[in-house]
Parts: sequence; structure tokens; C-alpha cells
Amino acid sequence: MTVAIVAMLGITHPHAAAYLETLDLCNDVTAVVLYDPDDAARQASAATNPKVIAHSGDLAVVLADARVTHCIVAVPTDQAVGTLVAAISADKPVFTEKPAARTAAEFAAVRAALAEHPVPFVVAYMNRWLPPLCQLRDLFQAGAIGRLLAIELRMVTTQVRFRNPQHWLFQQEIAGGGILSWLGCHWLDFARYVTGEEFVAVTAQLATTNEEPITVEDTAAVTFRLTNGAIGSLHAGYLLASGAAGYAGTSYDIAVYLRGTAGTLAYQRDGHGERLEMQSTNPDWRDHPPLTIPPVPTVRGYGGQSGLGFFRAFLNAEPGSPLPAGPDDTLRLLQILDAIYQAGATGRTVAVAH
Repeated sequence: MTVAIVAMLGITHPHAAAYLETLDLCNDVTAVVLYDPDDAARQASAATNPKVIAHSGDLAVVLADARVTHCIVAVPTDQAVGTLVAAISADKPVFTEKPAARTAAEFAAVRAALAEHPVPFVVAYMNRWLPPLCQLRDLFQAGAIGRLLAIELRMVTTQVRFRNPQHWLFQQEIAGGGILSWLGCHWLDFARYVTGEEFVAVTAQLATTNEEPITVEDTAAVTFRLTNGAIGSLHAGYLLASGAAGYAGTSYDIAVYLRGTAGTLAYQRDGHGERLEMQSTNPDWRDHPPLTIPPVPTVRGYGGQSGLGFFRAFLNAEPGSPLPAGPDDTLRLLQILDAIYQAGATGRTVAVAH
């Protein structure tokens, strides 16, 4: 078992509290060191998290602490690259919030740092490890629905008014993007992960339809083509008129449909729960019993039980070993987002860089 002392770099991020819960639950983590320029936030967090042994508003001090073995980076997106490069240059394995940079060009500095200091680097695309989505991926890759023809994605959540419209997430200069770079990215990543295909070209309609004075897109309709010729779409938005305020226990309307030459795989998650379905004309699969989602323990922390496993995989990673989602995955998503934002601005189909 890995014995880790983790530096939490950023504690005012919307997911920071959940990450601290994950660290508290993870037996591999023996202690936590906090960094954030907000002294009051650090004091309050240190007082309520039992594993915290030190905290500082000076990033260099935290990274110079020889006790620290790993870092979680959860800072405003415009600060992510500088924080990541500092942690990597200190030879600390890094687990980072997505998207890890505002653009692919910005992320080049992180890749350069990793070339000099090849520490494990994991990005928090944790939907990859959700049990029903793992089932869906396994069935697809086993050939249950044949050759992929199309993929439909939906990621709709509560309106901006429930999410503090003054937050930096809704400021273009800081966040780099809106619903797509904050939440839609998870499902764009999952499209790559489940199909094994890359994005070739995209089109996009982007808008700010909520009434709050924000400077990022809150509603998006994206279409894309994959390397095997399949066509896909993503509908994303802060659109639900009811739900919990904030970023914990938020309401969602999520769907993934994979349509192939021999059938359809579907995942849905909304106020009525989760559902996983398959229709197949493949002789080896058409008599398959109805799909079920096994119950999993309810666990605190970011991503719950599967998120805890995802984070443990990071803690136990060695340089050069397979990662749950690594720097190449981070770059690919930033290249996709770059193309989508260009397509939205120009009204044209845009090729995705590789």
C-alpha cells in the first residue's frame, strides 16, 4: 500500500471540499498539506480536516516540503498551468482538475515540464470509472452493437442562478470557457474512451441563454465526426429550472446513446435514477438478460466509490505506468475544445488538431 502525504493546492475551488473528503477517506493518505492564498479559507479547512498537518499561502513553501509525496491541483483555470509546472518541476506526481488549461497551446508548458520531470500526471476525468459506464464500454468493445454509426450525448444541469453567477467559472478570461470546459468535457472525453476513436472535425452553436451577466457559454449544441466515420452530437447546458444550489447534490439530465450496425447501448441518469439498456440483433447478444446497475456503497468525496478508486490508481502509479487518464488525454480534450470554440465563433466546420 502506498503511504502518501498529499498537498492540496487550492481549497476554494468548487470541488476542493470533495477532494478533501476523498483524502480523509483514503487509507493510503496519512496526512495533508494545504496551499491557498486565502488565509481564512486555509484556517477554516485546517480546523475541519483531521489529516491536515500544515498549511501555507506560499506555493513554493508547500512544494519544498520534503514530506509531500503527491499533489492535487484545484485552482482557477488561468492559474492551472503555472501551478502544474511548479508541482511537476518539484518532482511531485500530480492529480489535476480538468481541463488543466484554457487552451491546448497553454498546456504545452505542462508537457514540457513533464518531459523534464516524468512524474505520474492524472486528469480528473473520473466518469471513466463509473460502474454503469464501464459496463457500457465493455459491451461496446465486445461487439454487442456492431460497428459504431452514431453517438448522442446529453449533459444538462441546473441553471446558472443556482451556481453563484459571480464565480470565476462564469468569467471567460479566467475559466477559458463555460459549460463545455467545465462539464461537457467529461462526456467528450468519454466518447473517446468508450469508442477508442478520435475526433476529426466539429461544428458548434454556442450561446448564453440564462439571464445572469456571465461571459461564457451556458448552452451548447455540438456535432462531431470520429475517425471511423461515425457522427456524434453533444447537447449541454445549465438549463434545469430546479435543483440543489451549489456544486454538491446537483440535479442532472444525462444520456449516452451508442448506435451501431447491430443495435443500441443507452445510459441515462436523471431525477428518476440511472438506467442502462441494450438492444442487439447480434446473435451472440440478442438474448442477453436486461442490463442492471449493481448497487455501490454511498461514499463521500469527489466521484464517490469509483472516484476513490480512480484516485488510488493515481497514488499507486509509477513513472511510465498506465494511468486512468493522463497528459495525452488532457491535451486531446483541449484540442477538441479549441476546435469547438473556433467553430462556434466562426460558424464553420473546424478540423481537430492532433
